[in-house]
Amino acid sequence: MPPILSSDFIDDYRRLSDSIASGVAVVTVGGGSKFTGVTVDSFLDVSWDPPTMLVSILSLSRVMDVMECAQMFTLSVLNADQEDIATWLGASGQPNYGLLNDIPTVDGECGPAHIAQACAFFEVEVTDRHTVATHTLFSGPVVAQGGNPDTQPLVRRNRIYGTFG
Repeated sequence: MPPILSSDFIDDYRRLSDSIASGVAVVTVGGGSKFTGVTVDSFLDVSWDPPTMLVSILSLSRVMDVMECAQMFTLSVLNADQEDIATWLGASGQPNYGLLNDIPTVDGECGPAHIAQACAFFEVEVTDRHTVATHTLFSGPVVAQGGNPDTQPLVRRNRIYGTFG
């Protein structure tokens, strides 16, 4: 049985883990009237050979009704000028659909559209799902990719968006 953690311990963990700088991305999923997206900062390139990506989505997130049955998702790594997109798609209480109507996107080769002008995008076939604590991890092989890796990325640290350089 796991230990019962105090609220002070959890608050300290949140504060300490927020000090980890991380890239900011948008996961897009679905299509047509079911096209939606959410801001994430928990993602990783699991393997270079074969190219494999993983994202972590809050299991109670509004996008889970589409993500839990999705065969593909697209991860768009945002550039330093796209903080407004990160803020908009990361705000709580948003409706699930229509959020991307005013955000420029580019149709995917195999998967959902990606955010235009992103540093990089990865279209991922979902082959694995794992529930860990309050999140669901989605991973699989990258089937299409692109972008401009020389673009300055958007990062998040201590709940503040910024960049480095």
